[in-house]
Amino acid sequence: MEKTRIKIGLISLGCPKNLADLEALCSTMQNIHITPVKQAKIVLLNTCGFLKKARAEVYENINKLKNKKVVLLGCLAGKLTKEIFKKYPQVRGVVSSAHYLNINSVLKYINKNVRIFAVSKEPAMFENPAGKMLLSSAGYAYIKIAEGCNNKCAYCLIPSLKGQYRSRDMDDILAEAKYLINLGIKELILVAQDCGCYGVDLYKEKKLHELLKKLDKIKGKFWIRILYIYPETIDEKLLKTIASSKKILRYLDVPLQHGDPNVLKKMNRPADTKKTLEKINLIKKTLPGVTLRTSLIVGFPGESTKAFERLKSFVEKINFDHVGVFEYSREKGTPSYSLKPQISGLIKRKRRKEVMLLQQKISFANNKKLIGKKFEALIENYNPDKKIYIGRIGRFAPEIDGLVYVKSKKKLNINEFVKIKITKVSPYDLQGDILQ
Repeated sequence: MEKTRIKIGLISLGCPKNLADLEALCSTMQNIHITPVKQAKIVLLNTCGFLKKARAEVYENINKLKNKKVVLLGCLAGKLTKEIFKKYPQVRGVVSSAHYLNINSVLKYINKNVRIFAVSKEPAMFENPAGKMLLSSAGYAYIKIAEGCNNKCAYCLIPSLKGQYRSRDMDDILAEAKYLINLGIKELILVAQDCGCYGVDLYKEKKLHELLKKLDKIKGKFWIRILYIYPETIDEKLLKTIASSKKILRYLDVPLQHGDPNVLKKMNRPADTKKTLEKINLIKKTLPGVTLRTSLIVGFPGESTKAFERLKSFVEKINFDHVGVFEYSREKGTPSYSLKPQISGLIKRKRRKEVMLLQQKISFANNKKLIGKKFEALIENYNPDKKIYIGRIGRFAPEIDGLVYVKSKKKLNINEFVKIKITKVSPYDLQGDILQ
């Protein structure tokens, strides 16, 4: 007689790297039936512990799941103690990444009302090269190529949450990529804390360019996108590899954090902004038409008015296409926690708004230059009320950048590439017509 399958609900918080872990984990689970959270008996809550706001979101979700058996996974799980069971009776399990391979035993015991605390201080990279269960019907998928980080940025908890940088075996990554392409995925998105460091531990030298060359040779029509690559790890080998490929998108997410040398020095980030600008110019020269995204932090301890003005000047000088701006979050366990003077929340919010408004103007001006130009777009959805298709061009990464709204008299297939001509733009989104 067939066993009754356990109804499992899933909630994944945080970044794409976290989602990639959960997808790999789900593919190893046996005798389970993934259902909407409302119908689930057990809910796996994949946590993020990077910032206060992220941790607050975790506890908000736990409070909403009072009638469920909750299992905590992800970044925050490795930092929790058994006290969590007393405070939140609905939490029945805490499992850090080092114990993901035991998930079937964990679920079996939790289903029998046994509490499980499987937490190791040593983080581990969980991978499943044989394939993974995709948790969305989107045409893109994230491939985590490394875990952890060797940088010691003064504001960041990642090394303490995820450990030292550890690259995945290249053959495992290629096997996963081929598996995803065979499933019909049209965009492979490489993620790591810094993709540019790929291979430094495993192969004793940077190997991202080599990985990209091998991915480029996989048969099929698809895009390859790189997310999160620090400027100091970008070299000519990598840029020439991207330039020579039709599959690798000319899109780089380069987290710079700030534009003032003194603030960068306090952040323990490379403080030579002249070198950074030279690297950006090299990128633009080698990859004409490249799309650049960055992440910035405002309100870091000691950020003076002059330093903030330098940041804005830096943003204008580089002319980014997309910018994410974050207010500095004071985190216990980081070197910047004790730095003085701390900036007030009011000033941080004001400065974030200023940079966002500045970037909005820059993005709008950049988008206006696209009017009349032709692009390949990946169609992802259809709005029957407005009778318009929704998709992205290579300039837009999913979930963080804009969308393209496509008008077409003929029916278009979801998850297929089409040629479009841009007709209208806004600061963040585009509109285009299908090209016959």
